[in-house]
Amino acid sequence: MTDDDDSLMQVYNRALMALSAQTETPRHLKKPDVSAKAVSPICGSEVRVELALHDNKVVDFGYEVEACALTRTVVAIMKTAILGKTREEIAQAGAALRTMLEGGTEPAGDWADLKILAPVREYKARHNSILLPFEAVEKALK
Repeated sequence: MTDDDDSLMQVYNRALMALSAQTETPRHLKKPDVSAKAVSPICGSEVRVELALHDNKVVDFGYEVEACALTRTVVAIMKTAILGKTREEIAQAGAALRTMLEGGTEPAGDWADLKILAPVREYKARHNSILLPFEAVEKALK
């Protein structure tokens, strides 16, 4: 096994793959207030999100993901962490994820589970896929 193989094993570990599997079946809302999709120009990955809002906070989250395990993992974490959050709080979480990928500190609080993606820092070509769910949510909330 090469060093590259070891690095990939750190990225695609059991915990990440288990989280990823949680989003294999789409979850649609009956009456979303807003929805949007984001598509990666690099790999064609696609994320569709549906949000129910109350008092400017997300109260329900629907999704459909046609993407890699990394994108699916973010959606799996997002589906609980996003509940009760405002547009600004979600944008801050997306910025924290971006900062972590660029070598900064890991996200905290309800978004701390995103640190599972820290090993992907080394794979800049995958950053777009990881940020795709936040892009879709930010589009929906505009």
